[in-house]
Amino acid sequence: MFAEETGMDTEQRKFFRKVGAEIRKLRHAKNWTLEDMQEYGFSPQHFQKIEAGKKGISFFTASRIAGAFGLNLSELVRRLEKR
Repeated sequence: MFAEETGMDTEQRKFFRKVGAEIRKLRHAKNWTLEDMQEYGFSPQHFQKIEAGKKGISFFTASRIAGAFGLNLSELVRRLEKR
């Protein structure tokens, strides 16, 4: 059901859940709330969907998120490869 609702197949869902889990881990490490992400241009609702893997993100958005945590995009990708 989830794949049909979002247009994502099973592999995409797994990938974006992995991305979201890593992003949530980074946010928690900074002790930031979802509301804190507004400072970086993300609504709490939007960021919650990203962390839950319910919203796919572009390279541009991934780069913005990485930057919010003081990382560049390649560093974020390397973190994903370790999971």
